Amino acid sequence: MARVVPPLTKSRIRQAKPGSKPVKLTDGGGMYLLLRPDGSRYWRLDYRFSGKRKTLALGVYPDVSLGEARKRRQAAKALLAEGCDPGAQRKADKAIHKHLAIGEMCPALTCPSLATLRESEARFRLLLDSSPEAIFGVDAEGICTFVNPACLRMLGYTEAEMLGQSVHSLIHHTHADGRPYPREDCHIRHSTRQGNPTHVDSEVHWRKDGSSFPVEYWSHPLYRNGELVGAVVNFVDITDRRRAEQALRDSEARFRAMAEQSADWIWSIDSGGRYTYSNRQGVAILGYSVDAFLAMDPDSLVHPDDRPLRRDTFLNAVAAQDGWRNVVLRWRHQNGSYRTFESSASALFSESGQLIGFQGVDRDITERRQAEARIEFLASHDALTGLPNRVLLRDRFEHALAVAERSRSRVAMLFLDLDKFKVVNDTLGHAAGDQLLLEVVSRLSHCVRESDTISRHGGDEFILLLNGIPDQDAAERIASKTLANLAEPVEINGHLLNASCSIGIAIYPDDAGDFDSLLQKADMAMYNAKDAGRNTYRFFDDRMNRQAHEHLLLQNRLNRALFQAEFHLHYQPQVEIGTGRVIGVEALLRWQNPELGEVVPARFIPVAEDGGAIVPIGAWVMEEACRQAQAWRQAGWPDMIMSVNLSALQFRRAGLIETVAGALGRSGLPSHLLELELTESILLHDVENTLDTVRQLKAMGVRLSIDDFGTGYSSLSYLKRFAVDRLKIDRSFVRDLNADPDNAAIVRAVIQLARSLRLDIIAEGVETEAQLSFLREEGCPGVQGFLFSRPLSSADLKAFLGERVMPVGEADCATP
Repeated sequence: MARVVPPLTKSRIRQAKPGSKPVKLTDGGGMYLLLRPDGSRYWRLDYRFSGKRKTLALGVYPDVSLGEARKRRQAAKALLAEGCDPGAQRKADKAIHKHLAIGEMCPALTCPSLATLRESEARFRLLLDSSPEAIFGVDAEGICTFVNPACLRMLGYTEAEMLGQSVHSLIHHTHADGRPYPREDCHIRHSTRQGNPTHVDSEVHWRKDGSSFPVEYWSHPLYRNGELVGAVVNFVDITDRRRAEQALRDSEARFRAMAEQSADWIWSIDSGGRYTYSNRQGVAILGYSVDAFLAMDPDSLVHPDDRPLRRDTFLNAVAAQDGWRNVVLRWRHQNGSYRTFESSASALFSESGQLIGFQGVDRDITERRQAEARIEFLASHDALTGLPNRVLLRDRFEHALAVAERSRSRVAMLFLDLDKFKVVNDTLGHAAGDQLLLEVVSRLSHCVRESDTISRHGGDEFILLLNGIPDQDAAERIASKTLANLAEPVEINGHLLNASCSIGIAIYPDDAGDFDSLLQKADMAMYNAKDAGRNTYRFFDDRMNRQAHEHLLLQNRLNRALFQAEFHLHYQPQVEIGTGRVIGVEALLRWQNPELGEVVPARFIPVAEDGGAIVPIGAWVMEEACRQAQAWRQAGWPDMIMSVNLSALQFRRAGLIETVAGALGRSGLPSHLLELELTESILLHDVENTLDTVRQLKAMGVRLSIDDFGTGYSSLSYLKRFAVDRLKIDRSFVRDLNADPDNAAIVRAVIQLARSLRLDIIAEGVETEAQLSFLREEGCPGVQGFLFSRPLSSADLKAFLGERVMPVGEADCATP
């Protein structure tokens, strides 16, 4: 049984709500009201013609009411009954105005022709009424002959108020600025009289309420029997378009003003890299006008060393269809100097999505770079003299220390203090004092070698660091020469001044083994020189007494430190170069004494070894390191090798095997995760007994490595004989391998040696990317050093590992 479709009512239409998809409200006979998700409503008529399903638009609700839609449905049905396609008929009727003026009858038409004409007029009226564009017709005198509903809505008139009236007088009488718009000047009138169409988008139409709005209109002449009888005009309200265009113009003007006022260089280039725009300020920084700059080849202005970077940056950006960020380039100023810019850019695309160029902003960072360089220089140099300060002097001392250890030479530190310098400042002023200091620096530079370092310690104090001297006599000769040179009078502002000085001398390793101690003792020696009458030098000679005093003090504290829990361990990660994975840690002993504070290992380890305390301390280190390593394993962290240093005394004392086995047994740590680090001197002392101990350790499964390899005198046969697992390249070689070809050759040879003997190898003391890059290129698999991490407490190491390593349990959960 066929389903009966209830007809639509106004109530149903009002109650209908739009959904996420279009909704049809059916009225029967193929007609329905389509509700779109945006709330708009359209009348539609579905019908079949010549076996094909078609749809005819009947108008927009509520402009076309329910009753009017039904009338239009009936008109369409009538056409179908006559065998006509309503859709095709609508298209054909659009041209009717070319042949017939609405509202006029042709007396020569017969009755059948008249009926056809009326049907055509009805169809044309249907099309006009349903059009969303405003349409009206005028005769040759500009009198309105027809008007559609859309036009009436836009203008606010009724049909009766427009038909038969002069359209120009109603809606076209005044320009947008209020100036009169005479009928004789009207574009529509002129084009109609000439029989031409016209298109205008620079005028306004006026509403009944006196308001106006910008329009775009089209006028087409209307003929009947070859005679011009009027025109058809359709127009649209372009208020929104004008508002958008004005907003765009305002925005462009605003941004152009911002660009021109910006202190940065704002520019655009085409896809070939040629500049198409530049703000004035940007090129003014380089001393050019905009026109002059745009006419130049940009590559000719870029620093020759930076041209490859600019070219590669541009080509990479083109290939990636993307911009770049923070690329630093130097551009030549018109005066020949160079300015440094930091450049960032984004890609520009056409409407079709094709790359057409780039736009960007370059910031002049010349002063910033100069300031940074100045700050960096001042961080390690004296502002007045340009000499290294204490920070840089300390670094130079470390370098000199490494050279001295390899060459079995000495390092001398000369502490200079000018005699009676305060008198110069007080009598002649600080400017004269500064001139005297600069003259002193000039004379000191003629007293030392190029490899030595002159440092200003502050005020009138200077440090001479003499590298690689063979003996005390060499330091004495330079001290004598310095005194002689400085004793010559100096003329400052017409005054002859004497720049004599007092010098204190301390020698490494005779007087001290570290920078601070050597500096302190040189300072003390300098005061001895002053006490001796000034203008002389003195060597530090109270070494034995003071060292013995400190030795005894430390020895007494060490005997109680273990029982009072003053020791703790830090751990320095060992990293696999290829993967960045932490493969192990080295346990490092630290001592925090309530009276002495933090005592550095270099200070107390020799005392502990000398007094024998290193044996119980070493046993505690072994126990704590194994316990901690196993605790990490139980917490889910991946297995890591725990490296523990053995002293020579600890290795030679009985009970080492039991100590190692006990620590492993009590902690539960697998033996292959414990690595004992031995120095070369241990292996070379009492070879037979040493070999027996090594064999027992290897039988337990413990790994062995040679610490500081290359600083002793290892025999290649010993490496195989003692079944060593790993070599550690000493930090003294790593520190200068990028600057010292000899060090680089040694490191390269050690790596090759380890590879040939199938030994693992690790480099310690890696502190720079350059060192890491060298080791990676030479095939060194493992490294440790400050570049990756300083020695860390257990808690800090756990945090460090958390950033690099996923615990085993979490890694398993993350595996799909």
